[in-house]
Amino acid sequence: MKVRDVYKKFSEKVDTVKPNTPINKVVKIFMENKKRRNVYVVDDSENLTGLITVNEIFTSVRPDISPNKILFFIHKSNIKTAKDVMTEPEIVKLDDSLEDALRVAEVFKIQDIPVCKNGKLVGELDVFELVYGLMKSKK
Repeated sequence: MKVRDVYKKFSEKVDTVKPNTPINKVVKIFMENKKRRNVYVVDDSENLTGLITVNEIFTSVRPDISPNKILFFIHKSNIKTAKDVMTEPEIVKLDDSLEDALRVAEVFKIQDIPVCKNGKLVGELDVFELVYGLMKSKK
């Protein structure tokens, strides 16, 4: 079974920002959607350039504080834009096997994997979609 067979089964929408998006807008995305674990950074051509997780925001600012107080410390930090906290993403492609996607998830310790086609972000493979697909393929 391929990534394309399951990648939008449960997670249809992904949140994207540009590299120069103010960090408070990124935090707002996480706050508005409590289930969101990633925000993707794309350039003007919609090519994936980075990935931001909630943990990266916390550890970049102050790893010792709670999520409720994070905005206060963001305003006092050097972190101003999405590119200040983004990391280089590991990706899967539509025609990658679910076994290959599982290896990416295991090696890089990630729950949601960006799915790209020709460098452009087309969605994400959620951990639950991955498990669903692997279980379905074993039948």
